Amino acid sequence: MNKNSVIKRFLKKLFAFYKEDAELIFVIFGIKIKFKYPAINRLEDICTIPNLKELLKKGTKFPHPIGIVINGNAKIGHNCTIWQNVTIGESCSPNKEYGCPTIGDNVQIFANSVVIGDVQIGDNVLVGAGSVVVKDIPSDTIAAGNPARVVKSRF
Repeated sequence: MNKNSVIKRFLKKLFAFYKEDAELIFVIFGIKIKFKYPAINRLEDICTIPNLKELLKKGTKFPHPIGIVINGNAKIGHNCTIWQNVTIGESCSPNKEYGCPTIGDNVQIFANSVVIGDVQIGDNVLVGAGSVVVKDIPSDTIAAGNPARVVKSRF
């Protein structure tokens, strides 16, 4: 086994650990090696979104699509933007009825937010990063916090 085949096997193993749709740069013995593998890091590989095709047809955007989980029963309107590590899910509290969120049109849900339970988010709402939405949010507002509350009217 020659040196080149050993290096190729090493790089092949190293490459297999990464699933990013961008250039990966490794510096090995002072040599920069770039990789690009566009067949992986599809949204469905790194997120749990049962109705992905339907959402994309509605104009939903996923600017940083990492760790997004959306329950299949959640209703999401048109032209929404959902950032990384957002969970939109069903309530499992014994005190409340089970249910999934209904999200209006033109809603932005920023990173690390959780929208859970039978809640309604109106149109043109901005949900701040790290928010936990467990109550209804009216249209044309900005909500933030844990639990999320309206902090400002947008108009």
